[in-house]
Amino acid sequence: MASGIADYSFELLPFIADRTDVEAFCPRGALRRRAVAPPGIPLSDPARFAARAERYDAVFYHLGNNPFHTFVYRAALERSGIAVLHEFVLHHLIDHLLLDRTRRGLAAYEAILTEEYGQEGPRLARLGSVGAFTELERFLFPLSAHVLQASRGAVVHNARAREQALEAAPGLPVWVVPHHAGQPPPAVAGVGREEARARLGLPREAFLVGQFGFITKPKQPVAVLDGFARLLERRPDALLLVVGENQVGVGLNHMLAMRDLTEHVRFTGYVDTELFHLYLKAVDAVVNLRYPSAGEASGTFTRALAEGRASIVSNLDSFAETPADVCLKVEVDGDQAEEVGRGLIRLAEDPAFRSKLEGRAREYARTVLDPRRCAEEYLEVARATAEGAVAAMAGAGPRAPRRGP
Repeated sequence: MASGIADYSFELLPFIADRTDVEAFCPRGALRRRAVAPPGIPLSDPARFAARAERYDAVFYHLGNNPFHTFVYRAALERSGIAVLHEFVLHHLIDHLLLDRTRRGLAAYEAILTEEYGQEGPRLARLGSVGAFTELERFLFPLSAHVLQASRGAVVHNARAREQALEAAPGLPVWVVPHHAGQPPPAVAGVGREEARARLGLPREAFLVGQFGFITKPKQPVAVLDGFARLLERRPDALLLVVGENQVGVGLNHMLAMRDLTEHVRFTGYVDTELFHLYLKAVDAVVNLRYPSAGEASGTFTRALAEGRASIVSNLDSFAETPADVCLKVEVDGDQAEEVGRGLIRLAEDPAFRSKLEGRAREYARTVLDPRRCAEEYLEVARATAEGAVAAMAGAGPRAPRRGP
């Protein structure tokens, strides 16, 4: 389906299925965009999950803020399992689910806020119900503690998210499984930079910068554009490729016009995995900023590393845990545009440095972010759950399921 977590699951499940029996639950999707599972993995409708749940040794609930995860959120509260928080902040998902302006939805929203934040809950619910929450408030109040407290264990992708999970649910077993480095589809696996540019109709000699994934305000589009503008002063042939769905709106076009960048930035909209990797192969550098952070790991970043692309990222959370010789980092409390521009200019004008960074990126992806290694870590979590080790680690028996909204 059209979500990064769906791509993540599609890539990882075959490695797990090589070692054990796997069944995936996912809505079938619309007629023109049917959900597809990897070959050999049964795909079942979520409506059948409750009747089958007892047959599994371990159940993983993959959760993020895409509305597709509504059924996962509900199932995780109804039947205790292992919550995989691809983002520690789940407030956006719960907004989508409950803030429908109905009395029942608002009451459920207030109940969750009160459970997690005590006497401040009703006031927060009122602010949310009238649209007074900004993006920052949603990041400040993650609304994931009730999911963790209803779970037998949790998986996150970085150490900072683990700290947050343990604060929200003390004693809960929480494992860190790095976000694996996705591999390109077979149709484009052997394609090099020049061939990718030829297929996409991109200039052969230009310096190409890519920004990949959904374009949102936390991706700091202003800093990316202003940083790219600094590069353009030194490399007039440079192009910025924005590969992903624009969720900022028409304001992005206004930003381009104000900076006289319209002719130097190309938008692709949402693309499939094959085309995504083709663009990734074509670029010289990737910019991937995040602030504020939802505690997520970036699949677009790990794919860039696997492809050996020089990347500029925010020095925050999972990005901060990546070694300094693997990517360039931007301080979120500094002049981000200046730092992005400086990094892009260095990458464009120092091919030897860029080549060294590319090599370190490939090596890090090949070893630390190897999908086989990550799949084995999921299997270890499953074994611990099946053998009852989770209850021993938590110092208590299985947590009672919670009936959610």
